[in-house]
Amino acid sequence: MASEIHFTEEILRAANELEIRARRDVTALLSGNYRSRFRGSGMQFKEFRHYEPGDDIRHMSWSTTARTGKATLKVYEEERELDVVVAVDVSGSSLFRMSGESKIHMYGELVALLGMAAIRSGDNFGAFFFTDEPLRYLPPSRTRNSLLLALRELLAQPLEGRKSDLRKPLVYLDKLLKHRTILILISDFLAPDFQTELTRLAKRHELILLHCYDDAERGYGLSGVYEVADPETGELYLLDGNSRQVRRELASIQNQLRDKLEGVCRSTRSDYLSLSLEDDYVRRLVQFFRNRGPARA
Repeated sequence: MASEIHFTEEILRAANELEIRARRDVTALLSGNYRSRFRGSGMQFKEFRHYEPGDDIRHMSWSTTARTGKATLKVYEEERELDVVVAVDVSGSSLFRMSGESKIHMYGELVALLGMAAIRSGDNFGAFFFTDEPLRYLPPSRTRNSLLLALRELLAQPLEGRKSDLRKPLVYLDKLLKHRTILILISDFLAPDFQTELTRLAKRHELILLHCYDDAERGYGLSGVYEVADPETGELYLLDGNSRQVRRELASIQNQLRDKLEGVCRSTRSDYLSLSLEDDYVRRLVQFFRNRGPARA
């Protein structure tokens, strides 16, 4: 079970600063021009009105026009509410730590920050928990209880011995999410290749990958020989932190993973942010959303 997660003053201050903005202009998407910022998960019907010269005939209501004998348009408005769903990897590797807190503690603080930011912005916040299988989906809601329920569910997860694989969970989300959603994936992404499933999901939703790791997994700060237990398999092995070759290999593995994730995000017009346990990751996340620009055309 994960350790208790508190709403620290740092988290509360950061939530006030962080505003989750989607980057795709719905109107532009419908007209097929380009991708830019948008706020809202789609367009909703507002009213009918009579056609006026210069109006876009693509918005004509032909059934109403035929029934009334008067040319009639459907008028739409952008939905103000945004669905934000945070998908959290609760596999055994989230228990990893060389010193200090484990990755699951970071995940909890990120969920708390993102949830408070979404709710305070008047948006809907939901959560999804997965390992190599989809585990629990909490539908988006605009209440504080939705965040508290998500955190309770996170803390209750039996993490040890669970493997990570994003393929089935991403397929599940693709079928489950009916409205356009900002989907934030929190994981160390130490899992089989999932590019095909992510690409399909990114066609309808806006994705942000938060790649979380401990610096020791990159070979940093190691000195001595460590007995390490794989939290997903329970296998024990010795890690020689004194070996430069071992440290280089660890760094190479993480660098390759980062490069691969960045490449996948570029190809799917998704966002990527790497966060270390040793970082001020709360501040970095706030800065990430502050600087987040329009999507590439």
